Amino acid sequence: MTYFEETRRIACENDAGRRIVIIEQLKWPKFTFSDRPGGPVFDYMTEDGQIANKLDDENFLLLLTDEVFHRA
Repeated sequence: MTYFEETRRIACENDAGRRIVIIEQLKWPKFTFSDRPGGPVFDYMTEDGQIANKLDDENFLLLLTDEVFHRA
């Protein structure tokens, strides 16, 4: 099992003016192995559950729709 902790919400907008909120989550694995460090990683998703990928500090890609959103 993995533990998630919401760290922040980021207001974003695409070039067409559609607004969404990206949720940044800190993900901690429950179990770690000696050959793989168990440090936390960040996951990104929208409020309605779509998976997002952080491209850089200002841009996010929604994986299901291939839309790029920028910080508003």
